[in-house]
Formats: sequence, structure tokens, C-alpha cells
Amino acid sequence: MAQWGCTEAEQKQLLGLSQTEFDELTAETSAAMSGQLLQRISFLMGIARALDTLYPSDDRAAERIRKPTTDEPFCGLSPMAFMLADPQEGLKLTRRYFDWKAMT
Repeated sequence: MAQWGCTEAEQKQLLGLSQTEFDELTAETSAAMSGQLLQRISFLMGIARALDTLYPSDDRAAERIRKPTTDEPFCGLSPMAFMLADPQEGLKLTRRYFDWKAMT
């Protein structure tokens, strides 16, 4: 998420974490992770992997994740704005979209 220029607030929202949970997760100590958090991390890692396949540089990938598009399911939003609007469903649909793009 750092490569995409995500703020701390965006990271917390995408991961579905409170400030305390986020602080525990980013601390040098290991923190317990819920199944939902692991699923969200998996979606984000899959999106990052697909972007790495599609775009030759981190800058291009970061640009793409923040660029508005009329492609489904984004309807004029950037993939990042789409994910932030509904992190649970948005992460899943964005992952599906970029996996599809990477395979075609």
C-alpha cells in the first residue's frame, strides 16, 4: 500500500482496522490477525501482484490504482476510490478485475 501512496487512514480503512489495531499490526511485535483481516491482505497482495504483471514500474502501477476508469466495476472511480467506498466488496471486485486483466 505504501507503493500506491496510501495514507495511514486509507490503509486502516482498506484493512478494516481501528487505530489501536493498526498500531498493533504495524508494531515490531507479532499481532493476532482475524480471518477477515487475512482475507483483505490476500486481496491487496493479489492486486499488487497483478499490477506488477501489467505494469513495468511501481510508478505506473501506483498511477493505475489511482486513475479513474469507466471499466466495470469502477463506473468512473479509480480502483482505489472504489475500494475505499466499500472495502469488503471493493477489494474482492478489484482483485477479480486485475487478475482478469493480467491473464488477458
